[in-house]
Amino acid sequence: MRRRVIGAALTFLGVLVLLCTPFEVATLCAFPGGCREQGSSSFWGWVDYPPGWDALAWPMLIIGVVLVVTGIVLLLKRRRSRGSPSPAR
Repeated sequence: MRRRVIGAALTFLGVLVLLCTPFEVATLCAFPGGCREQGSSSFWGWVDYPPGWDALAWPMLIIGVVLVVTGIVLLLKRRRSRGSPSPAR
């Protein structure tokens, strides 16, 4: 039971990390040469990141995928039997 709860929590946390990963959106500037560096936001627009935080995208993607995969493995992994599997012949 505890393994499934931890697996579900890790999967949920991993999905949240993936949803909040910085996603660079190309914007057009009305004044050529007069635009300052733009920040980025998450894919759904829930989180706005200041300029320069685009470097966090790959580490956050990797961490999110690892958390999701670990959570799914914990959810689906069968429990091992406590005894040794010896035939009774």
